[in-house]
Amino acid sequence: MDNQNNVKLKRVLGFNATYGAAMGLVVSGTAMFSVTQVAGQSSYAVWITGIFGLIPIVCAALAFSELSSMLPGGGMISDYTNPALGRFWGTLAVLGTYVLLAAADGSTQMAMSGYSLQNITGIPAIVTSLAFLVICLLINIFDVGIYGKVAGILPIGMMIIYAVLAIVGALGVGEAMGVAKPVNGSFLPLGGWGAVFGAVGSSIWWYIGFENCCPMAEETKEPYKVIPRALFAALFSIYVIDIIFSYASLKYTDIGTLLNSGISHIEGAKAMMGIIGGSVMSLITILASFTTANSQLAALPRMFYGLSRQEQLPKCFGYIHPRFRVPIYGTLLCFLLMFVCTIYICFKGGTADIMNMFINIVCVAWLGCYILAMLDVIVLRKKYPDFPRLFKVPCYQGVFAIGILGSLFAIYTISNWIMFTLGWLLIVVVFIIVWNKAKKRPLNEVSKLEDAVVMIRERTEYLPVWDEAVVEWLKKRNAM
Repeated sequence: MDNQNNVKLKRVLGFNATYGAAMGLVVSGTAMFSVTQVAGQSSYAVWITGIFGLIPIVCAALAFSELSSMLPGGGMISDYTNPALGRFWGTLAVLGTYVLLAAADGSTQMAMSGYSLQNITGIPAIVTSLAFLVICLLINIFDVGIYGKVAGILPIGMMIIYAVLAIVGALGVGEAMGVAKPVNGSFLPLGGWGAVFGAVGSSIWWYIGFENCCPMAEETKEPYKVIPRALFAALFSIYVIDIIFSYASLKYTDIGTLLNSGISHIEGAKAMMGIIGGSVMSLITILASFTTANSQLAALPRMFYGLSRQEQLPKCFGYIHPRFRVPIYGTLLCFLLMFVCTIYICFKGGTADIMNMFINIVCVAWLGCYILAMLDVIVLRKKYPDFPRLFKVPCYQGVFAIGILGSLFAIYTISNWIMFTLGWLLIVVVFIIVWNKAKKRPLNEVSKLEDAVVMIRERTEYLPVWDEAVVEWLKKRNAM
């Protein structure tokens, strides 16, 4: 046997690394922008909006905790969905959400970094936005090693700076320095409680991507313990930091600015801490937006590669460039999607409305993905009741009923954008149907949980407790 086939991923990651991965997107440009947008819509009742947005997210986190403890491997939603609901739904979950994420959020991140730099230098946003995007493409093709080393440190550093900025702003340090002046504000916005609850769907964007630590399950020590702890610690941290920043922004920023500016989080930081706050937040936004968009440009082509290897996408997406060692066609397609959307955003002036439109379109799709994860747990409980679950959601039927209803309510509050998302999903559905017909494959082939378990055991290091439990389970299944 080739020695390469015997190499297994090491289980070396602990709580800190997993927490960082779950926490990472809190400092993306669009996430911080969304914080001040929701604050503008909800006023000082924003903490209530954030809690109601957190409810379905906590239910989804419970679902991902159980799923990753069952299958501590790659952890993409398709890995969980294939043995639960079938290949059709697994493919739809990946193409329906991650392509939208790269195209819509990736481009919004690029535009956000461009407008942030324009705020400092006056250089037109479209110039710097497209320049940043081209740099991301070159990094992903030529694999600039030093960037990879810096990128691992940047999110943690930016998260700390963002938290410090929020705290000193809320404590009135800028006011004491004479660079901030309180503005009048009320607990409820002009729209009353209807506006408070109407912003729930937008607040979902604060937490989107928390499950990013699940793909690290195969390199995590005791993932059935570490991942649930990291998920809930990250969600709690995100909520607290965002509420503190919201409070400081509302205290010192005109509500109209928070609602209408395409860089409202920078305006909020400037209002609470003067030019220092505005400059720091601009720098964070540029770095965070660049890092996030670059990661998306790296991740999506590799998802295409995996789907192509499973014959769920055309062979060209499985082609690795012999010199650059990257899935070149997937990378170029992802770049093209982000390029077109970035031009459109800048053409529209980078307003709050256009930024929110792109964010909410992705948010609808992602909430659908979270609903799918909750359904996966329910179905797997029914199909494999005796499977060893080292993390088990208590009262799962009630929990997921709340989670699914909460997700549907959140979608309802941003339903102005649902037709855009449904239009994209319809295109994906048609593709999946046509592709499977052309390949003469079952439209919704359901894989066996046993196969997924065996594959994880073959490619990863020994996992105490889980390994013994699943070996015993496999013996019982084989004896049946």
